[in-house]
Amino acid sequence: MLKLPPLKPDSDQMLHLDALRIVGAVMIVVFHFNRFINLDGRWQLADDTIKSFSLIVDLFFLISGYVMAAIYTGRLSTFAKYRDFLQKRVARLGPLHWATMLVFVVIAALGWAGVLNERDPSRYDVTCIPQNILFIHAWGTCHAQTWNFVSWAISAEMGMYIALPLLFRITALGRWPTAIVAIGSLVLLLWISRTGEPFSQWTYDFGVARAVPGFMLGMLAFQLKAVLARLPLARFVMWALLAAFFVASGMGASRTSLLLLIYAIGLAGVAADAAGVQGGVSKALAPWAQLSFSLYLLHPIALKIALNWVGFGMWGLTGDAMRLWCLVWIVALFPIAYFSLIGFERPARDWVAKLGKR
Repeated sequence: MLKLPPLKPDSDQMLHLDALRIVGAVMIVVFHFNRFINLDGRWQLADDTIKSFSLIVDLFFLISGYVMAAIYTGRLSTFAKYRDFLQKRVARLGPLHWATMLVFVVIAALGWAGVLNERDPSRYDVTCIPQNILFIHAWGTCHAQTWNFVSWAISAEMGMYIALPLLFRITALGRWPTAIVAIGSLVLLLWISRTGEPFSQWTYDFGVARAVPGFMLGMLAFQLKAVLARLPLARFVMWALLAAFFVASGMGASRTSLLLLIYAIGLAGVAADAAGVQGGVSKALAPWAQLSFSLYLLHPIALKIALNWVGFGMWGLTGDAMRLWCLVWIVALFPIAYFSLIGFERPARDWVAKLGKR
């Protein structure tokens, strides 16, 4: 019989970062649902604001870098430990990634068979299935965002995990070398993308490179934790910066300035946790961070089926009716994500993590 355990944080040392994770996951869902939110053109300010929410992925990269540094610094000392680490990462990311990709493979097959009016050669690129399975589809190996299109970020994360021993060699040199690499990678990517698409919009096209500055800033934040802990009223600063991000997005601030603001939000979250002051809001939100990964990978299925096919295609919803339908599915995704976590992801993670072991 399926047990229904309550959600709880993995640690009480990162409650503010956990709060940012779940808020960020919801913002990503809203960002992708946004194509149906302003169909009537009456919510233009909201539309303009939401378009910047894709930068939340860069906040995830920073948080991931901090968490990896906090947990694994000094622990990947042998190849066996590194191999075990990678197996655990694959066990955590792989099952739901592969399962959601399979859903889109079925959708594509029904489209090719003529059962559905669903054909998108760039999205449903059969030649990119192996890259998706191997987590390398954000390494410049595909020509578009394929299958479960949001999974490019999972590919970018995996690239950081594979490179983690090298990154630890850098951080072992001290704060200044880490800061030079973190800031230098940011400046380099800004310079490379100065005449084209900003690097903060890279996904399949070397999204793994996009992850580097944020991930390294997170690792640097771990080294500067004691310094950041001195930031007065850090938890209020964190929420104030998040509010500033909303305002700046609505006012049309540049993507680069918004990216820097996102990094500042992450650093303020580290400072709040380092100070040991656990605010009521963050403490209440933190358990829900357990669903952030599930929400991230599952919402494109709801986008395709519930919003696109049913709400827009079959029912012809628009305006407030469509906005209400979007809200219904934002809420509905939470219990769906919960049952995915406890009924599929955790058992599958445990099984994959034990493969090849006695």
